Amino acid sequence: MIFFDIDGTLVDHKEAERVAAFAFQRAHGEVFPELPEDFAARWHLVGEKHLRRHLAGEISFQAQRRARLRELFSHHSALADEEADAVFGEYLKRYEESWRLFADVRPCLAELNGHKLGIISNGDSKQQRQKIEMLGIAGRFSTVVISGDVGSSKPAVEIFLTACRAARVDPDQCYYVGDDVESDVYGSRNAGLHAIWLNRDAGVGPPDIPTISSLAELKRKIA
Repeated sequence: MIFFDIDGTLVDHKEAERVAAFAFQRAHGEVFPELPEDFAARWHLVGEKHLRRHLAGEISFQAQRRARLRELFSHHSALADEEADAVFGEYLKRYEESWRLFADVRPCLAELNGHKLGIISNGDSKQQRQKIEMLGIAGRFSTVVISGDVGSSKPAVEIFLTACRAARVDPDQCYYVGDDVESDVYGSRNAGLHAIWLNRDAGVGPPDIPTISSLAELKRKIA
């Protein structure tokens, strides 16, 4: 059984976020006069801050969206819930339109034909499932476990064990492929799965972690 992460592994979330942030800034240039790359970086940092609060169970998924908008607009105006939702909707539309698979995803899934595949992902269940459905790969995964469904998030061991139970396989019979060392590699390894780090950005990680730079290398790692 081979489980995959979604964002940064199958779907280029960072580029979709970047494109959508640029469009959002253009629509609100009077509020955010900084350089586009600076605004995109700030959007990302604020988003990650409040998403971590959501994954920790502090606030709902909708509340983290509102919180990030309120922080970004704090120097300009106070946003009521309805206004924050409407403004975030502008960003969300462009973000969804920008979803793309990495170029190595479809060839990898084709090469793994015959293997049981699954998903273990943090995030909102509806949005994460929508990504793989809109991009035409949902049918390749027999087991899909999203943190929003199960009440635990990576790197917690429980979300990985929940996925293994759902797939009716023991953890030591499973691989997990993800791009984040802490959430994906250490989380899955602590749960007893065989972790593989997808190091797309040529980062530096612990030397004892099986590593690939592209999904084109995956089949050789599990053979």
